Amino acid sequence: MLNLFINKELIYIMNKLNIVKEVEMLIVARKIRYLGLIILFGVFLIFASGIFVSSTNINPHLEYLNISTFIFCLACCGFSVLLKNILIKKVTAEKFEAGYFNAHVLPFALCDLGGLLCITTSLFVNQNLIYASAGFLVMIGAVLYNFPRFDDHKSIRE
Repeated sequence: MLNLFINKELIYIMNKLNIVKEVEMLIVARKIRYLGLIILFGVFLIFASGIFVSSTNINPHLEYLNISTFIFCLACCGFSVLLKNILIKKVTAEKFEAGYFNAHVLPFALCDLGGLLCITTSLFVNQNLIYASAGFLVMIGAVLYNFPRFDDHKSIRE
């Protein structure tokens, strides 16, 4: 009985100090980082496989697709940064885990969409290693920028 009372007191004190919320945030942030790394690895595999088969896909009349998908990649990756900032501001303490996870997954999806479209168009439709590499690097930079930060919990509303 005394042990149960002590445990309740410890939980009360830990809640008072927000230690539980910080640990919860660290667990969710770790899951998000793993997801981001898996996305980066998948895009790297597609980029690497596209380099091996791109020599058979030379269509100079489709150059406009390379340029337009690279611009689309830039737009998606730029919008993903803005979307993350908007969604992080909407995260509340009551629905922390779902809101914080969505604030990172949706920007990751936008980066993945833009990067994959640019890479596949520039390697599988019309060979252009410059646009494919640039789209790959832009996508990597945007995903790494959208990774969870240590000070994200400061912007969460109570």
